[in-house]
Amino acid sequence: MERAARREQVLRHAKRIFARKGYHRTNISDIIARAKIARGTFYLYFENKRDLFEELLAQVLNELRMRIQRLRLGPDEPNPIEQLRANLRRVLALMLEERELTDILLNHATGFDRDLDARIADFYERVIEQIQRSLDLGITMGLVRPCDTRIAASCILGGIKEVVLQAVRARRRDIAQVAEEVLDFGLRGVARPELLSGDRAAAATTLNSGTN
Repeated sequence: MERAARREQVLRHAKRIFARKGYHRTNISDIIARAKIARGTFYLYFENKRDLFEELLAQVLNELRMRIQRLRLGPDEPNPIEQLRANLRRVLALMLEERELTDILLNHATGFDRDLDARIADFYERVIEQIQRSLDLGITMGLVRPCDTRIAASCILGGIKEVVLQAVRARRRDIAQVAEEVLDFGLRGVARPELLSGDRAAAATTLNSGTN
């Protein structure tokens, strides 16, 4: 138990240093000084800095998997929209709780370490695949319109990444409001319903009222 606790302590301190200095400017000396351990102790837990960082990525991916729950249909189940809302709130809460790691993921400078770039690209690829599986399931359940789920998943991830980045920078805590706006955008976009309904008269009225 003591060994596991010490390992988590090293990870926690390393995450903060990575966020402050960036991955490339952080070295093992910084980590062991912050964690107050000997260099030999560090190597009992991790092979090198990249090994430690990959452990942090794995932890976040595992947390995402646990927080994105499969939608359930049935008379005793919550409304699917409520289930989506709950998933989104849990994901946003994780990203805002893990501000240091989120900052690293969203601001990582590529081109310095090809292997690390590949690891982070693989991390995002797994997230996209997870979103895509959810969309495919939604189409099967009749909850999502037919679409290219790969492209849609990339759009969703890109949008959420920018929302999270802005929320982290502003140190926002109103997760419910942020989740509501993201959910509303995902379900409805920004166009007024009459513009998508095929009702040309209603669409013309909307456009004219907007220019007056």
